[in-house]
Amino acid sequence: MVSLTTFIVKGSKAQSRLWIDRAAPRGDCGSTVVITVTGSTGTIGSELVRLLSQAGVATRAIARGAAKAQALPHVTTLAADLRDPESLDAALSGTERLFLLTGNDPGFAPVQIGVVGAAARAGVQHVVKLSALGASDHSRSGIARAHWEVEQAIQRSVIPWTMLRPHAFMQNWLGEVAESVRAERVIYSPIGAGRVPFIDTRDIAAVAAKVLLDPRDHSGKKYVLTGGTAVGYADVAEALSRLMGKTVTYRAITMEEARARLAGKGVPAELIDATLAIAAYQRDGGPTAVVSPTVERLLGRPPLTIEEFVRDHLASFL
Repeated sequence: MVSLTTFIVKGSKAQSRLWIDRAAPRGDCGSTVVITVTGSTGTIGSELVRLLSQAGVATRAIARGAAKAQALPHVTTLAADLRDPESLDAALSGTERLFLLTGNDPGFAPVQIGVVGAAARAGVQHVVKLSALGASDHSRSGIARAHWEVEQAIQRSVIPWTMLRPHAFMQNWLGEVAESVRAERVIYSPIGAGRVPFIDTRDIAAVAAKVLLDPRDHSGKKYVLTGGTAVGYADVAEALSRLMGKTVTYRAITMEEARARLAGKGVPAELIDATLAIAAYQRDGGPTAVVSPTVERLLGRPPLTIEEFVRDHLASFL
């Protein structure tokens, strides 16, 4: 019988095309490995937890609450406050490998850096950090700069690490894009004719699982993760039209129009600035249009396509 154990620490239709060895990994001394996943109820974290459960690994899924927790074998859900050192120390005790992910809300860098400190105190032996494409100290995007700060903190720590730097997520289309398609059969974006190798978050989770299950060959690596083809929003509209049986069009808008749309939805100004900085990079092309072979190399199969994504999430656009 599948059961879900939940502790409170005070203070899709298609599954990823990934085969995982179901034998639970063992530590150096033969003990069963415990893998802890933060951000465990989001699009990446929930799929990662499912894959680790499928592999038979003892998994701690840290979440703000247990409402969205999955009832899966080998998974223990912890409702912990990542901003509270005492809560973190309790949640990470006994953890051997850690997947570090939080939302990109303003101020996430100090929170993640606090988690890194707690991981070091707990003796974590490997951390896989979900970062961002273009993470650097000179990016025009505050999100990318914040991810770089966390990467630096990890690299200064004593913990072996792997950085995952994914491109823009296809799952982001399930928000405003899906809303405008349902209401108007129109996609709005300020990237113009820019082409982006969008990645399905299921592929990101599959790579994370691959690394966490056996990190030996991935220590000290920074992996850029993209889809298999750079596409524009006109291509996304075409795929939607074909699979929905209804015409969907793409309408390019200005940065000012995009800012007004985001502000109208109550998005914080700092996050709007970061989002539009990323959109400007995508509009201008260059490095943001480059396809990385890493997903296929690590998983032994091509990345999921926009057609597969649309087919699996079609109900969200109808």
